[in-house]
Amino acid sequence: MDFFTALLSFALTIGILVTVHEYGHYWVAKKFNVKILRFSVGFGKVIKSFKRGETEFTLCAIPLGGYVKMLDENEANVADSEKHRAFNRQSVYKRFAIVLAGPVANFLLAILLYALIFIIGVNGIKPIVGSVTDSGFFDQAGLQVGDELLSINNILTPSISEFSNQFIQTNDTQPLIIQARSKLSNLKTSTLNLTGDFLANPEQGLDQYLGFKFSTPKLSAIIDQVMVDSAASKAGLRSQDEVLNANGQSISTWQDFVIVIQARPIKPIKLLIRRNTKNLTLTLTPELINNSPKVGVSVVVPQDYLKDWQVLIQKEPIDAFLSAGSKVYQLTLLNLKMIKKMIIGEASIDQISGPVSIANYAQKSAEIGLIPFLSFLALISIGLGLLNLLPIPLLDGGHLFFYIIEIIKGSPVNESVQQVFAKFGLFVILSLTFVALYNDLIRLL
Repeated sequence: MDFFTALLSFALTIGILVTVHEYGHYWVAKKFNVKILRFSVGFGKVIKSFKRGETEFTLCAIPLGGYVKMLDENEANVADSEKHRAFNRQSVYKRFAIVLAGPVANFLLAILLYALIFIIGVNGIKPIVGSVTDSGFFDQAGLQVGDELLSINNILTPSISEFSNQFIQTNDTQPLIIQARSKLSNLKTSTLNLTGDFLANPEQGLDQYLGFKFSTPKLSAIIDQVMVDSAASKAGLRSQDEVLNANGQSISTWQDFVIVIQARPIKPIKLLIRRNTKNLTLTLTPELINNSPKVGVSVVVPQDYLKDWQVLIQKEPIDAFLSAGSKVYQLTLLNLKMIKKMIIGEASIDQISGPVSIANYAQKSAEIGLIPFLSFLALISIGLGLLNLLPIPLLDGGHLFFYIIEIIKGSPVNESVQQVFAKFGLFVILSLTFVALYNDLIRLL
C-alpha cells in the first residue's frame, strides 16, 4: 500500500462524507434560524478557515470527522437578543430534525452516487457457471457448467457483481430461486434450500459457499511486457514468450501461470517457454513485494477478449434513481443484519474495519477508476449514516434516542442520566475504535 496515495485517498473520502454529513445538520439548522458559529471538517489544528456571514468555516488537520457548532446556552452565555436562535431553545421536533439531517444527508449522497453510476453505466462480466462442486448447493439444484445465471428471486442479475450483490441481500430464511439459461438456450428455474449462514463467515467466498465457480474468459499464457530489473527480466523472459510448462505442470492459460507463481513465493520455478519457433528452459524466482509474489510481467490481451462476455448495465435517469434508492435500502438492511449478528455473536467482529482498511480500499478503488471509487464512496456513506443512527450516546443516534424519550414523557431526560449514558457511549466508541484498529493491524501483518 502506497502510504501517501492511501492517505490522500482516505482524506478525500472522509472529507467528502463528513462535509455532506455536517452540511445536512447545517442546512436544516439554518432553515430553523438557528445560529451556526462554526462548520468544521476535521479536528485539531486549523489548516484553512474563512468566515461567511456569522459562520466560520474551517478545515482541520485530523481528517477523522467534523462538527457543526451551534449557539447553545448549555455551552456558553448567550445574549438575550439571540436566545431565540439557540439550539437548546428549539422545540424537540426541530432539534430532532437538525440531528437527523446529518445521517439522512449520507443516505441521500449514496442514492445520488449510485444513480450517477447507473446513468454512466457499469461494465460487467456475465455470470456464467464455470465449474460445479459435487454435492454443493448448485449441484443439488441441478445447475450445470455453462449455465448463465439470469436472476435471483425474480431480480435480474446481468453481471457477476449484480449476482453476488443480490445474493448477499436476499433473505437467508427463504429458499433461493435462480433462473438460468443453459448452453442450449433453454430456460430453467432452480431452487436452492440453503443451510448455514453465509454472513457468519463471508471470507469463505460466495463460490465456496454455494459450491461453484464463475466462468471467466481464458487468456493464453503469452507475455506482453517485461518490467526492467524485475524477476522476469533477470530470468531472461521476453515479450511474446509463451509459457508452456512450470515445474512439470502444463500451463494452458494465464491463470494457470499465476497460480504457480502464487504457490511458490521466492522459490525457483523451472519454465518451459516457446520463443518464436523454439522451446527454451528458464528459471524464474518470484520476488516478495508487499507480502505478495511478483515477477514483473503483463499478459497479452487480444482486442476482442471480452466481446462475448461483457455486459453494460446502464439505466435512464428516473429508473437509475429508483434503482439507486432500492440498492441503498437493501444495503442498509444488510448492514443492520450484520450488526445484529455481531451483537448476538453469530458473526465475527473481525469484519469491523478501521481507518487503515478504509484508506487501503479508497486507494485501490481510486486507482481502478471513477466508477469503483464512486461505488466505494456510496458504500461508506451508507455505513457512516447508519453508524450515526445507532442509539449510542455521543453519536447522532444517541441524541435522537433522548429526544424520543423527551417526546414520550413531555420533558427532557435528566442531565445526570445523560452524563451516565455519555460515559457508556464513550466506552462503546473507544471499544469499537480499538477493535477496528486491532483488525487493521492484523491485516497489515
